Amino acid sequence: MAWMRGKTLLVVALTSLGLLAPACGGGAAEDPDSQPVQDGPVIVPPTTAQLRIVQAAPGAPAMDLYVAGDATPLARAVAYGTTTPYLTREPADVTVELRPAGAAPDSQPVASTQVRLEAGTRWTVVAAGQLQASDSEAALRTVLLRDNPVPADQGLSRVRIVHAGSDVRDVGVDLGLDGSVEVASLSRFQNSGDEALVVPSGAALQVGLVTGGTDRVLTSFTVPALGSGTDTLLVLTGLWAEPARAGDSFSLLTAGRDGTLAILRQNPTLYVLNASPGAPPLDLFASDRELTHALSQGALSRPLQVPPGTYALDFFASTPGTTRPSVAPVASATTPVLVPGERYLMVASGYLTPTMPSAHAFTLLSLTERFANDPTNLRLRWVHAASDTPTVDVGPLGSERRVLADAPFLGVPFASATAPDGLPLPSGGTVTLGVVPSDDANRAPRATFNVTPRPDTRVFAVATDLPGATPGAWDLQLLLVDTSRTPWTVSAQPREP
Repeated sequence: MAWMRGKTLLVVALTSLGLLAPACGGGAAEDPDSQPVQDGPVIVPPTTAQLRIVQAAPGAPAMDLYVAGDATPLARAVAYGTTTPYLTREPADVTVELRPAGAAPDSQPVASTQVRLEAGTRWTVVAAGQLQASDSEAALRTVLLRDNPVPADQGLSRVRIVHAGSDVRDVGVDLGLDGSVEVASLSRFQNSGDEALVVPSGAALQVGLVTGGTDRVLTSFTVPALGSGTDTLLVLTGLWAEPARAGDSFSLLTAGRDGTLAILRQNPTLYVLNASPGAPPLDLFASDRELTHALSQGALSRPLQVPPGTYALDFFASTPGTTRPSVAPVASATTPVLVPGERYLMVASGYLTPTMPSAHAFTLLSLTERFANDPTNLRLRWVHAASDTPTVDVGPLGSERRVLADAPFLGVPFASATAPDGLPLPSGGTVTLGVVPSDDANRAPRATFNVTPRPDTRVFAVATDLPGATPGAWDLQLLLVDTSRTPWTVSAQPREP
């Protein structure tokens, strides 16, 4: 194929650092306590043919699979994310038709394709696209694959890639995520070709998607270890425009002999915010890999996508180059388990060297982005990262310029954040937020900040000490991390005079 490199691929796969969410059998149910298993090759009887369907059309109803002219479906109610087992048929030229589950056998199919079922062959029909797409190029259709009936060699597994992502045009594929792009450009509704890619079995595999024709990584997935001598179909499906954690988000469906093995969410993405007052620019390492370089106070890292799992992070005063320093780190922290499909804000706060007993030492606060979908309001989540400030109440000021007793954020201690869905703030004017110690009966704010809400905006408001702040002086600033677009951005909001 024109888009394939002329080489056999033997990838040294990276080992996954955590559990994925596999699907069992022919469904897509998540079970974090088990790994998908695919044992042995598919053997095609020499006098018959085999056929299966992969339902990879997000938003489409469950489908019945028919052979034209038959009143009884080959398979019933094949839901999104489901792969049927191979179904055996006598050799014939047939038309395969898809209808919404329960529709009359003589009703108009939503998609169809002709298949020459020769003896000894096997075929996969992939339902792709969107049933009611406004863009005709993204409309529901079938992608027909002639599968390889010869088993892969022992110790190896073959993979074939289908691009069924209807709102993503061209992508390249880097198996192993090692910078060697095996499929340079795969257009929407194309596949990587009859000559499958060969990878080692028994080890987890990183699959990176790159911008078509380049090596710029768009996203990545962690595929659990594949069985020896097996063929695995990797189907890019779901909607890029949806959040990565959503049920119909852009995902990687893996299909084996007996059905769907797993629907894999995108590898987790994290951003690191340096909110540590007085800290020098920091280099951040996970083992020997530099994740971010020279992150200054108040700065937000680029998006960092990593395999799922838990990471020990080491912070160093920034030095030239990307090699891990031989000296001890100035601070270390461990992440919680990072889960596929999620995005995280890691807030480095507290003092590397506390200036007084009341000041908090360096800590890493991990926050999962879980704002509510709210097209009409700003959603704001308060993060207390001001290491020289006690537990606080925060809210809009009342008529007497006081923080009300029933303020929306009450009793927020250092190194914590308010509810994940965020406080809704309607657009149309400026809101003044006051900050007061929770035990202060006077309720006069020690610091105030003006926020101008915009619709469909989701912001972490990280309260932190200004660099060089006087201990106990409430010299605060807000670092507003806007998660509404990718990549996230940060801006500094000083307190009002």
